[in-house]
This record gives sequence, C-alpha cells and structure tokens, in this order.
Amino acid sequence: MLRNDVIDRGTRGQTPALNTRADEAFLDYISDMRNTLMHGTHKRVEEQSAAALEKAGLTENLWPDRVYDMRTTMTDVPEVASWLRAKRSLQEAYWQTIVDSYSSRQDEFLHMLEVSDSEGPGSVHWDPDFKYPDYATVDIHIQPGGYVADPLCGLHYDYGTKVFFGGMNDGDALHAKMCGKTAIPKDGQVNRAMDIGCAIGQFSCALKRRFPDAEVWGMDIGAPMVRYAHSRAAKQGLDVNFAQMASEKLNSPDNHFDLVTAHLLFHELPEPIIKQTIAEVYRVLRPGGTFVLWDFPSDAAADGRFSGFMRYMDAADNGEPYSCEFVSCDVETLIPQAGFILRYDDLDDIARHGRIGDKPEQRT
Repeated sequence: MLRNDVIDRGTRGQTPALNTRADEAFLDYISDMRNTLMHGTHKRVEEQSAAALEKAGLTENLWPDRVYDMRTTMTDVPEVASWLRAKRSLQEAYWQTIVDSYSSRQDEFLHMLEVSDSEGPGSVHWDPDFKYPDYATVDIHIQPGGYVADPLCGLHYDYGTKVFFGGMNDGDALHAKMCGKTAIPKDGQVNRAMDIGCAIGQFSCALKRRFPDAEVWGMDIGAPMVRYAHSRAAKQGLDVNFAQMASEKLNSPDNHFDLVTAHLLFHELPEPIIKQTIAEVYRVLRPGGTFVLWDFPSDAAADGRFSGFMRYMDAADNGEPYSCEFVSCDVETLIPQAGFILRYDDLDDIARHGRIGDKPEQRT
C-alpha cells in the first residue's frame, strides 16, 4: 500500500528508484569511488603487496592455508591497508543505504510481491516452509541477510549489483552480453532452458529474449529471489517461470532440458554441493543437451600472483566463503567426471566461452 509521505520515483532501467535523489546521488558517488579504487590505484597496490609478500617469504604455494598471515603482511603497508579498508567500507555503505532507503516503502514492495505471485506472464513457485541448508544462510557479498533472510533481498540485490558493477550492468547489459555468448547444443535445438542460481532472473530473462519460443525456467534457492525475479520479468512482459529449488536437488524430470546455464553461481557453493549440482544438471539435461557454467577462472588459470591472492582476500573480507573452494576444486575435471564431454579443455578458451559440457547422445 502506498504511503502518503513516500513518493514512488519510478525506475532506473528495470530497477526501482531509491526513495530520494540524495540516496541515489550518494550511491552514484560510491560507484564512482569503487571504479576509481579498483582501476585507478590497483596497479600500485599490486606492486606494493607483491613486494611485501616476497620480502616476507610468503609464496604462492602457501595459499590458502596462510591467507591471514599474508593479509597481515600486506596491511603492514599503509597504502595497501587503506585500499583494503576503503574497498570494504564502500561496500558496507552502499548496502546500508539501499536497505534504509527501500525500507520506507517496505509495505508497498511486499504488497507488490504478493500480487505478482499470482499474475503473469510467467509463473513463480516457492515454499514458505522451505528449510534452507546452512551453506545458503551466509551474508553473501556482505549483503544484509544474504539471499534468503530478508523478504526484500531480491530488491536490495537489484540495486546493490548495479553499484557493484559500476554501472556496466545497467539495463542488464552484462547478462545480455554473456547470454549472447552462451553455447547451445550442437544440434541447435533449444526448446527448454533452465538457469540455475538465477538470483533476480537477469540471465533467465536474457535467455527468453534469445530463445523467445522456448520454455525458460529460472531456479534459485532463495524464495525472495525468485519472487522478485518473477515480478521483475512480468513487468517486462516476459513469459519466464521461476521456482525455488536447491541446485543440488532440482525438482525436474530426467532428460528434460536442452540447455542449463549457471551464471556466477558456483563460487557461492561449497565443493560437495558443486559436485552434487553438476550431477543434477547432467540428470535433467536430455542426451545431446548442453551445460554452460560462467564463473571465476580456476587457480590454474590465474593471471598472476597478486590477482590469485586477491580471490582469497575476497573470500575473507567480502562474504565469499566458498570462492576458494571453487577456484581450487578443478571444476574442469569434475564436469567430465559427471559424464559430460567438455567442449573446450584449453584454459584460455574456457575463460572466453565459459565451461561447456555436452551430455553424450544415448546409443542404442
């Protein structure tokens, strides 16, 4: 229900505007500061960090066991310590601003979700009694409540990732680009597609736009995520179905989908869940179907000592508790072990095209 003291300021692209222009101006500033920090000063921080680690004898083969020793060594360099603190503080600031700003319209947004649950196009299925596994209850990306605890976490995620990507994903541009590069089955048939770990459905919607005649499903473990994803897709007139499921236990028939995608999901899963998820994807794909996994490069493909180490720093300081497990689990081996034929095995090709696994055709 709209309150008289709160103005609906429309949207910025597909994302509801914040309560005040001042809130948005502040987050534009935060976004610009993050871009400056990440790009303008990164090289100097890298050089100083590498020199400090080398002087301390902390080498690459000590990761991740001594990541905290390495962080202590790096933060003894004042400029590096300031860089790391600013990176964390800027992220804390934008989440708090988003949560506080949207909270003034909380009742309105909750009503919007309730109404859209039963409206189309598309559909949403979620379970109010769903029992979340422990791994899913962390505050990923230090988002308050993570992806499951706050009923408006999908809304918060929408604006939060707008800031996180520094404006590059406005209008879901990055998702559209990655979807356009996504491989399809070799026979060219995409009649059913599933996007696992869909969050707010940006990649799922991109799949529907690319394959307008296909039945498209977006699946995520968080009920708030799929509810918001459905509302967001319906406002765009897109017939996408969303459902609450754990990726390691998909409520879908065997041999059903032509294409299954996962965009930036796997680094948010513990290694045992990664293995179970790959097995489930294999089960639900039809023979000849294709699985495309877009995510971080593996350790073997790390582009230098400092960049690899920063992934461990991200895990420690940025609410990414499972990213180390993902980059070190050799997913390029796990995919074939599940039965897939890996379309590319050169690490440079994998980075450009994503990991592509084709389910073999059944033979009589």
